[in-house]
Amino acid sequence: MCGGQAGLSEEPIQKPIVYFGGFAFAGNASEIPVRYPISNALNIATDDGTPLWGRKIREFFQTHRDLLTRVNLEFGVARKEDTSLVLALAMTEEQVLKEKIGNFNKLVIELGFELVVLDYRGMEVVSSQPVFIELIDAAKEPFSDEQISERIRKMTVEPDSQLLKSLADRCARVQIRGKNQGTLQVKGVSIGEKALPFLPAKYLQGTNTYAQLVAQEFGALLSSQAGVSLLPFAKDAANTKMALVFSDASVLQFAIPAPTFAIDLGVRGFKKVLDKSMPAEALWLYGAFLDLKVYEPEFQQIYFEKPIKFGVSKIVPISQKEVDEYPVVSEALKGAFLEAINQMCKDKNTQTKVISKCKL
Repeated sequence: MCGGQAGLSEEPIQKPIVYFGGFAFAGNASEIPVRYPISNALNIATDDGTPLWGRKIREFFQTHRDLLTRVNLEFGVARKEDTSLVLALAMTEEQVLKEKIGNFNKLVIELGFELVVLDYRGMEVVSSQPVFIELIDAAKEPFSDEQISERIRKMTVEPDSQLLKSLADRCARVQIRGKNQGTLQVKGVSIGEKALPFLPAKYLQGTNTYAQLVAQEFGALLSSQAGVSLLPFAKDAANTKMALVFSDASVLQFAIPAPTFAIDLGVRGFKKVLDKSMPAEALWLYGAFLDLKVYEPEFQQIYFEKPIKFGVSKIVPISQKEVDEYPVVSEALKGAFLEAINQMCKDKNTQTKVISKCKL
């Protein structure tokens, strides 16, 4: 993690009031059944008439209210004379990948969320903490829709789920940034041609989908490791608004303000090399190659720019004709992300002029 207390201000005597705003799907209302087919189908009415996601997320924050040490979280109807600030959880990505690998059926579930503070008076995103969770499974029989739905439920709203654990870790970081506090945003993501052969077919239909996942995972790791204030990634650079569809069917658009500092990520590609061949198995090395740039968008001042590479190994039996490569290159890319964040934190120029100014 990035060390030091630089950028931390004294806690105010009066903690700001933030109202709980509920759960929302990111996107336009017409897109929701298409972008989140399984999660949306899970969001059925519960015993008290409220949708599942809204109820479970509300229960979580009611139970873990004491973890929110930098704001006073209130429940009920927010009055603008009290506060215009609202805390909400938005789902931004649902990707389900199913492939046949040899004698097994592979399942990869990748889910993205943003824990956002919204300003209803200015209709603007104040801050965000990205959350990225993933499940990889395999079975001899193909996975049914019911089995996939149950796995997503266990990943998200069941006790001790990946999502609820991630939210518990981030509660202490929920705060309203000060006037002099900067923000970071993963602003640009490019996917190189040498990465495409390793990506599932679903991601080849449009690299914007994979770019969203890259931004989501890097942002989640950056927030966790460096403890900085972030703004959501905008898939469409020309449209810097975050459309949210809430559980009460209200549809609202919040502007994503221009960040103080920005990060561009270039996934140049992946590479595999045979390291050692033995009678029964072979050792392969997989590498991820990443370009990272940290800069100030307004004046295009660059603080940190460097290529990063990271490798992982995989032993493959000689008898295995097909190799499940996507999880391996994903592991290598995550290693490259962590190495990039580590180098950012160790670089004195970036630490002093960027990270310390965006600290939560």
